[in-house]
Amino acid sequence: MPRRFVSAAETETEEFPGQLNRWYFKDGLGDAENLALVRGCLDQGGGHPFHNHPEMDEIIYVLSGEMRQWLETESRILRAGDTLYIPRGVIHGCRNDNVEKCEFLAILTPAKIQGPLAVDYSKEEPWCSLL
Repeated sequence: MPRRFVSAAETETEEFPGQLNRWYFKDGLGDAENLALVRGCLDQGGGHPFHNHPEMDEIIYVLSGEMRQWLETESRILRAGDTLYIPRGVIHGCRNDNVEKCEFLAILTPAKIQGPLAVDYSKEEPWCSLL
C-alpha cells in the first residue's frame, strides 16, 4: 500500500547536538520520489554546519522561532513565515542563537540521487569562521 498519509509518530527521527529532525518523506521513506520533507527543530545554540546538497535544491520555511541562515557568506535572520530557496551545490548553514527553539520545514528535490545527500564544508575556510 502506498505511504502517503504520514503521522508524526511514523517519522524517522535523526538527532544531532542541538537539533532534532523528523523525516516524513525521503528516498526509501514514503512514496514521494521527487520530494523529501523534514521538520527540523533547533535548540538554543543548535544549528546545521555549513554543507551543500550537490544534487538537490532545497526550500526552508520557518514555522516558529528564528535562526540565522547563511547562504554562502551572506546571512539573514529568518523568522516564522520566512523562507529561503537554496539551489543545488550552494553552501549554506544555520544557527539558533535565541532562547526559543526554532522549528522549520525543509523540502528537497529530487529525493532520489546518485551521490551523497550532503557534503560537509564546516571545517574549511571561510565557513569554519562564520558559525
